[in-house]
Amino acid sequence: MSVFSEKLHEYISRADIKIAALSKYSGVDRSFIQKMLSGQRVPSDISTINRLADALMLTPLERRSLLEAHAISRMGEEVYHRRTTVKRLLEDADSYYFHTPPAILPTLPPPAPIPEVLPFQGKASVADGLRMLMDAELSDPAPQLWVVMQPDCEFAVILHNCCRAVPSLHIEHILRFDNELQYQRENQHNLHCVRCLLPFLLSPCSYHAWFYYDFAGEEKKHTSVFPWFVLGKHAALSLSSDCEKGILYSHPQVMELFQRIFEEIRSDCLPFFELTNVEASQFWDHQRWPSIHHQMAYSLQYEPCWGFFYSMDMVEKQLLKEIPNREEIITFFSHHRQQVSLLEGPMRCTAFFTMEGLEYFLSTGRLSELPSEIYHPLSLQQRAELFRRMVSCIQKGNFLPFLVRPQKFRLPRKLTFFVADEQHLCCSCSHPVYGPVSVTLREKSVVYSICDFLEYMLETDMVYSRKESESILLHRLEEFTKNIENHTEQEE
Repeated sequence: MSVFSEKLHEYISRADIKIAALSKYSGVDRSFIQKMLSGQRVPSDISTINRLADALMLTPLERRSLLEAHAISRMGEEVYHRRTTVKRLLEDADSYYFHTPPAILPTLPPPAPIPEVLPFQGKASVADGLRMLMDAELSDPAPQLWVVMQPDCEFAVILHNCCRAVPSLHIEHILRFDNELQYQRENQHNLHCVRCLLPFLLSPCSYHAWFYYDFAGEEKKHTSVFPWFVLGKHAALSLSSDCEKGILYSHPQVMELFQRIFEEIRSDCLPFFELTNVEASQFWDHQRWPSIHHQMAYSLQYEPCWGFFYSMDMVEKQLLKEIPNREEIITFFSHHRQQVSLLEGPMRCTAFFTMEGLEYFLSTGRLSELPSEIYHPLSLQQRAELFRRMVSCIQKGNFLPFLVRPQKFRLPRKLTFFVADEQHLCCSCSHPVYGPVSVTLREKSVVYSICDFLEYMLETDMVYSRKESESILLHRLEEFTKNIENHTEQEE
């Protein structure tokens, strides 16, 4: 029996209903119900599940439980949980990564001297030790940390708060990713790591990360008494895997030893991402963008990605004259257009966006992925022209739009995701405080999981079908064009 057949059998038994009666009330063939109960068949149509749920008078919670059991039986438990984790990661993006930053830390008095060796017992005590280290480091005019710690450690929030409050902080971070059946299993560990890392990546400090592969839970071996450590210029704190024990050191020779250990570990690691938010100006470095794979590209963002359709005359006309790095920004858009434009060349892109995001652009002429202070809003005619170019690319078949159903899947409003190939995942935003930032993730199992989820979306009711999406967009273009014509006539 499958998970679905067991759950269905449970609800039928509790309802004390005969199979013949259930077939009559639900409209589902009696023999098909029997095959579902025996585990021989799992329905492909969600409407079948809903008809059975209606006939059994299931509560909303029970209906969700039956649908979940159906999904697990259809795709396998590990794949189901992996896709659920990706969905949660994307849906929670805004709430997790765009907190109001704390005020810049005030100038602190010189910290108290740290003893050469100071042990701690208990999580509260160990947290105090980490704060002692941070106080000493943040009093330095150029604070720097070397960290060997999993990003889901409960003490990582202390480091993250410092990242958000102290832009001068430089962090080098080493973490472990799970390599056990990394493409086949649910990949919960690696995806959870990414979820915990994004707040660091999108903070104003200088942050660099490296990773190595090992089995999950490797650091919990009894022989690894203190597998994690945080090293600053003035002290080092070693941590047990459960964060219940720690030792704070300040002796110069111990500090040198930790520095050598960090460098030895890093020499065996791979870079986790290509960082582009060390300085705000680096966002406009066109060389940081990876080459686009012509056979496979995905765009996932609240608004349509208008970068596929712009032309340089629009950029030069709308870009403010007085911005100091105007030529650099123009060069960026010129090179970026060559990489991502769908107006010519063989590239194709499957794009997921919302109708609400499209309406925002049509009503404001603003693109949330770009800082509003560098350009004038696009005119109504320019908005219509970009919209027409999008529809033209749809008709040519190199832009495949899928409108997201907001009630089924909450796209993040701030973050945009772009998969250039199965090796790179670009995550960008125009942060309201830190300005434009962009990172490119390079860990293969995470990129694979994101790509798999996007392919899976096409099979679900989270999006309108391609045909439905194209019809909705074509109708809206006709409507928008007619409104512009009426508006022009009224002005005349």
